[in-house]
Amino acid sequence: MTQSAADKLNQDVQDLVTEVADNLKAAAQKTGKEANEALHRSSEALSRATERLVGEARKTSTAAGKQVVDEVRAHPVTTAALVASAVALLGVLVARLNAEK
Repeated sequence: MTQSAADKLNQDVQDLVTEVADNLKAAAQKTGKEANEALHRSSEALSRATERLVGEARKTSTAAGKQVVDEVRAHPVTTAALVASAVALLGVLVARLNAEK
């Protein structure tokens, strides 16, 4: 996600949070049907924020996954060496933990 896209998302979420807060304040000052309507508007704003965040998270995770796959395909030997190193390190850590018991 580019910085400008992140800034836009951040501003959108802040706007929705402000909307929710305003609706909740309105609900606290009202009773009956008006309060229910304000709460309903708050719920809708939260739903929009959630949908937006989930959508952005999907895009970001998909892009990150694709980038990882591309890097692994471009550098298979380096990837294998890194994985082997990580496995060896984990093996050393497990052996030390078992030795301490």
